[in-house]
Amino acid sequence: MKELLDPDLIHFAEKLQLPEIVVDTKDMPWVPFDEKTCHFKPVRFDFTTGTWTYLFKIKPNQVLTRHRHTGGNVIGFNLKGQWRYAERDWIAKPGTFIFEPPGDIHTLITEDEEVITLFTLGGSLQYFDEENQIVGQDDIFSVYKKYCDFYLKYGLTMNSNLLGK
Repeated sequence: MKELLDPDLIHFAEKLQLPEIVVDTKDMPWVPFDEKTCHFKPVRFDFTTGTWTYLFKIKPNQVLTRHRHTGGNVIGFNLKGQWRYAERDWIAKPGTFIFEPPGDIHTLITEDEEVITLFTLGGSLQYFDEENQIVGQDDIFSVYKKYCDFYLKYGLTMNSNLLGK
């Protein structure tokens, strides 16, 4: 019987591919995402695609700024608490998988307990005011800068595994 994978091809691919990434988030501090309501623990920044993955923590009973995802989809897996979008009729509970297409606009609302969701995002987040004017934006660079600034401010050692180099 012929082998399905050629060992030479496997070795060739291993020389080209990025290394695997293993990040233990247990002892990582929560980095402020905004002024008071949201924090994150980054697990991956991919500057070649503009995609980042993080644990996102939101305080109970919060309404986040209405926002749009541009340039990439969003994948989420809710781990703790419940949240929903004001514009939708579903509720994300622990164990809920979420897919958001590029261009989706929504307002995230948390329920009576803290929320933690694992998100992978691509592109940028544009924040809107009540008149549909863009009042802010985040992307992989601004989120990575929040991480770097926080770690530098408190003299913490940044995790080089987050960049996958």
